Formats: sequence, structure tokens, C-alpha cells
Amino acid sequence: MIFTLFLLALAIGKEVARIESLVLVTKATEFTAGTPIKLEFTAKSNSEKPQLFIIHSYGKTLLEASVDRGNYVFELPENYCEKTGKVSWFLILEHESIASGTLQILPNPKTKTVLENYFGPRKIMAGGREFSMMVVVPTDGFDNPKESNTTVKLKYQFLQNISTLDLRTNNFIAWYNIYSPDKAGKILVSTECENTVSKEIETEVYPNIATDFSINYSRNHEFADGNQLTRFSTSIIRDQFGNVVSDGTLVYFIIRTKENMLLKTFGATINGIASAQILHPDHQDSYQVKAYVMGIAESNSITINYKPVAASFDYALSHNNRTLRVGPIKSFMNQLVPDGITVVLNVLQKNKIVATLEKETSKGIAFFEISDDILAAGNFQLEIKTLGISKKTPILRNDHQQ
Repeated sequence: MIFTLFLLALAIGKEVARIESLVLVTKATEFTAGTPIKLEFTAKSNSEKPQLFIIHSYGKTLLEASVDRGNYVFELPENYCEKTGKVSWFLILEHESIASGTLQILPNPKTKTVLENYFGPRKIMAGGREFSMMVVVPTDGFDNPKESNTTVKLKYQFLQNISTLDLRTNNFIAWYNIYSPDKAGKILVSTECENTVSKEIETEVYPNIATDFSINYSRNHEFADGNQLTRFSTSIIRDQFGNVVSDGTLVYFIIRTKENMLLKTFGATINGIASAQILHPDHQDSYQVKAYVMGIAESNSITINYKPVAASFDYALSHNNRTLRVGPIKSFMNQLVPDGITVVLNVLQKNKIVATLEKETSKGIAFFEISDDILAAGNFQLEIKTLGISKKTPILRNDHQQ
């Protein structure tokens, strides 16, 4: 038992002697980024082969010592010296750690300050509910963030107003939310820190969503000729703050006919005004028109009446009632109707439609040929429809029936 205690005391004495043989001489625990960092240890002899194990944000490494005036000197790699943060070290002798400590690398205030700016979103809507955030990261010449409470000057301009704010960095950054004004336009932003200024950054303030508006129409005449155009236009569409809505805002014109059919046309705004057009009907009708910026705004409702272009038309049969000529059809000034007016012919037998033919006018006239395969045995009747007018012929003989 006494011998065992003696051996233990001897081992402890050797360990203490080994630890005391290497003593840290370097007193500094804080260093400036970019300057050489050395840790020096005294040595009673140069027979030991110590190593220094470093834990750095760049990684871990094991350093070999150089001997200077009898002391062991460990020099950190240059890239380690340029990066701020905490560095932990462990002195290794014969594969065991005999001493440890930490040191701190601080930003270098003597290098030129660099500003990293982040600003966005770069498009916001007027009205004060949306904002763009300005984030500033001031760094030293080695890309290390400046210390907390570093002053950053923020300037932003809108229309005739220029605002200046002093921000303080916290956790490496300084930030500020710039809310949108009520008017549309551009916000220009710049930052400054320690005599370094940034370039100009901008965000676009767009008009807010559209509010209700009015519509009107224009046309060459009021007749339903199926040829001319009726043009719709809006008033200047604005948002609730008086801004003209953005160019390209789609406006849909919804048209309800007398027969409750729905028609649609649309146009995009230019300088706040949207225009669209629609073809005149080819028969007497009345349109109810209302416009929408879908899901956002709507217009008043307007009524547009179209008069018939002709009160009646002539027709003639030939070739044993198998050829029908409709027209010439005259319009509201006794002129021929435009080419392309649709004429519909229904062939009836026993008051039932057995065939429907359709032609378009040329020089006011449409021709129909009634072939044998359309008709069964017996007489027939023709019903002619065009421009909202309908006429029926008398009962006709089917002279070609077998």
C-alpha cells in the first residue's frame, strides 16, 4: 500500500513538472483582424515537442512550434488571423492537453469600411401598408462585420422630401422598414458608414388597387348593320389615394343583350383609361353594358339601343322554286347593306324544318339552291331571316318529286 502511494505521488510530480515546463508568455487575449497572431510559451528545455491545436471558425488545425530565444512560438495561419471571432487553443504535449485558453479577433477599424446593402421588395403599392426593408452590413477590409453599435446613416428621398436616420448595428446588421407613401413614384435610398457611402438604390411605389369608375361609348351611327363598331371607354381610373392605376390594368366590358345573351370585350389601361370595341348587331337590339376590373372595381351601367337598318327586303324564286334570290337588301340610307350580312333560310315541310341553309350577302344579294336530296315528297315552304326580319313564302310545289 505504501509503495503504491509512492508511485502515485511520483507520477503526479512528473505531470506537474511537465506542465510547469511550458508557461504561456503572451498576455494579450484580443487581437485585431489582419495582424499576426502568435502564442509564445517559455520552455525550461527544448527537448519537448509541443503542438498547438486550434479551433477556429474556418476549421481545426494542429500547429508546430518554432523556437525563438529558447521559447516555443506558435503562429496562426494568415487567413485565420483575418477572420473575427473566438479562437480556442489547446497545448498538446505527448498527445495530451496540458494547457488551454481562448483569444478574440476583433474587426480592424483601420481598414476601409465596406457596405453591403440589401433592399427589397423593389416594388410596393402606395398607401402605407407595404414596406421595403433596408438591411446594411458594414464590414472591415477583411469582410468582417463591424462591432455592435456601429453608426450607419440612412438617407431616403421621395418627391421633395429627404429623410435622414442614424441606425446602430446589432448582431452585425442595421435595418429599417421604409413604408410606402400615399402617392406613386420612386423611393431613392443610400447609406453611409465611416466615410464610406453606398450607391443609390431605388424601389418603385405603384398605385394601389382601382376604385369604381364610369364608362361611356361612341359610334358612327345607331343602326344594327352588323358592320360598324361601338367603342367603349372608361373615365380615368384611380386608386383611393388619387393615383392613376398602372398601365396595363385589364378592364372587362360585359354586355347583356335583349335576349339575355352575354358578350364580352376587354381593354388595358393607358394613362388610366381603358378602351374596347364591339361589332354592331345585325338586328335590332338593346345592350346593357357594365365594366369591371375583376374582383376589384366596377363601373356604372349604360344602355345602348340599335335600330334596324331595313324595314323589309325582297326575294324572288326561279328554276321551279329551287333557286332563291334574297335582295338586293337596302340599308337605312337606301344604300346596299355591307357585304357579309348573314341570311338564314329554313326549309319547312308540314311545318317542320327539314333543312337550314346560310349564306352571306354580296352586293346586297344572297342566292340559295335547294337540292332534291333536301326535300321529301310533298310541298314545302321557305322561311327567310336576316337583319332581325323574318319572311315566309307561300306553300310551294315540289315539281321535281318522283
